[in-house]
Amino acid sequence: MPIQGSTIAGAVFGVVLLAGVVGFGVGLPELVGDSAESASSADLPELPDALDDRMVAVSAVTPEQVGVTTPQDEAGLDQVTEAAAENETEAGAALAEQYGAATVRAYIDIAGMTGGDGQTAPAHVAVTVVPGEMGLVIPNGPFAIDQSGSHYELREIDGHRCAVAWREEVDQMTGEPTGAEVPASAYQAECRAERDGVAYDVFSTGLEPEKLAGYLDRVLELTAED
Repeated sequence: MPIQGSTIAGAVFGVVLLAGVVGFGVGLPELVGDSAESASSADLPELPDALDDRMVAVSAVTPEQVGVTTPQDEAGLDQVTEAAAENETEAGAALAEQYGAATVRAYIDIAGMTGGDGQTAPAHVAVTVVPGEMGLVIPNGPFAIDQSGSHYELREIDGHRCAVAWREEVDQMTGEPTGAEVPASAYQAECRAERDGVAYDVFSTGLEPEKLAGYLDRVLELTAED
């Protein structure tokens, strides 16, 4: 199915994600002095253009991958990919001021771009890599929220420290959760790992937490030789 124009506009959300990534470092120990000065982007792994056949870097999405054929839609897609590349650079530079170096990349579910309903944004994953320890994964504090169907909790998923937020469907009359199954689109999640003195952070919207933890494993696998 060719990509819809409204979905191309929705892909900008993947670029907006990067603005929030800059704030993820709250739980990381800041590098100072010689440690910060010695760190450089050359010491960090290069993040790939795709994590799998579906999750592709916003800055690397091609017209062929999303079925774009008209000049108008091609121009719109070019704007999205160019803005994503610029924001990846800006977000990495902002984090590098704190940690000496940083690599940031946003990924989008291209299947969601081409097969979505035009109302729900495709799933996104933002990957951030900085030197140092991974720190606490506790961006919204340690206490769960249970109000009007909103929930937040810390979890260990497949050995990774994660923070998960989601919203249940609520009965409009009583304000109570209906008990319906929580859709993937209702989730936001963040997971972290550490390897060889490098901290890896993945943040997602519209993706089940277990799948996000799987993407963290995938990032570690794809960067193992760097």
